[in-house]
Amino acid sequence: MPRLLFLGLGHLSNGDVSIAADFARQLPPAAFRVLFVATGPAAPQLRGLGLDVVALESRFPWHNLATVDKVVEDFRPDHIIAADAFTLNYSAAWSGLSISVLRQRYGARVATFDQYDYPAADYVVDFYSGHRTRFPRLMEECDLLIRNSPLNRPAPGSPGVVVSRMRCAAPGVEPIPAASDGGTPTVFLTNSRWEYVNVTRSGAMAQLMQAMPRLIHSHLAALGRPVRVKHVGGVAWRFPIADHIDYRHTARLAPSRFHEQLVNADLFISTNAVSVTLTQAVLWGVPSLLLQNDKLLDVGALAGDGPRWLAEAAPELTVAYPFRVFPWGWHEFLAPVLSDNPYTDCFLTAGIFRRRQVLHAMAALIDDAAVRGRLRDGQARLRERLSELPPAAEAFTAEVAGR
Repeated sequence: MPRLLFLGLGHLSNGDVSIAADFARQLPPAAFRVLFVATGPAAPQLRGLGLDVVALESRFPWHNLATVDKVVEDFRPDHIIAADAFTLNYSAAWSGLSISVLRQRYGARVATFDQYDYPAADYVVDFYSGHRTRFPRLMEECDLLIRNSPLNRPAPGSPGVVVSRMRCAAPGVEPIPAASDGGTPTVFLTNSRWEYVNVTRSGAMAQLMQAMPRLIHSHLAALGRPVRVKHVGGVAWRFPIADHIDYRHTARLAPSRFHEQLVNADLFISTNAVSVTLTQAVLWGVPSLLLQNDKLLDVGALAGDGPRWLAEAAPELTVAYPFRVFPWGWHEFLAPVLSDNPYTDCFLTAGIFRRRQVLHAMAALIDDAAVRGRLRDGQARLRERLSELPPAAEAFTAEVAGR
């Protein structure tokens, strides 16, 4: 029976560990032994999904490394799978682990999830403010890559690559999203800790981080109708909220409760093209809107000629750079993986600074049965394409046997 040890060591986001958990939960317990090593904050989420997990709680790398040594000795994994190779390497300062450490220290094969198809982008990542970084070619140091679809296209991978369909199954919940009751529409929002980290220490990124909640609020207020906003995330809105917006904030929810809130929403709004919650929303039929920016905008040069709503909502904003992932950018980096991808037909996309386009998209997703129907058709086509991929266990076993 293959033994798979998953490593989910990110402190800023649970997205990568959620993808790894989704894959692990598709492996039949009678055929695979699965164990996670994760951060303390991620451990409850994994346990809530029915997975066994060992939490790394120490801030000292030698202590955590000793814990992993003991786990490896007792569990004897055939494969050690990083939820994200780059996150694993970033954790080295406190976990003592990296891809090279795994290869040198343990006898197991090493794999990683490749959520974004780094090789297709030649490992070049563009950050908000125009900064570009060439990442190390960590995928080439691994024996096996696992690409989740979505985000990756639902097509078989090349040798050494397993393309696995996301199921986004919630524990004990059937896939029957609640329909709108025709009353006040509910808008669901969520944020992760990394959305409050200025990775490039850029003044422009700081401006966008401050402006984004106000921009979204401004668009929702401009709908001119009562709206219920359910926001899950670490930082609540801290500014005056329009009288016709019923704003409710929760810092954290259990997986089952989070799923319930999402599937009962009339509209999910995201500023992150790689959001796992966006994938969940699409696969469960929730009308969804992605807000991004496709071109450089010199807001300061507009001065009095700019739109009044933008000056009122974000007076501190002087320049806006392209982004698909708020606030980190990633506009060019994600172009290869999103190109010719049926996933993009499953939600609407609008430019965050294009008021008319945003309002039209929000109104259509809430009220227009034809628009919602077209998205349901796109989602159905995607689910059909995903169903044609081999099950996770079959694809993994076949690739390992072939190598």
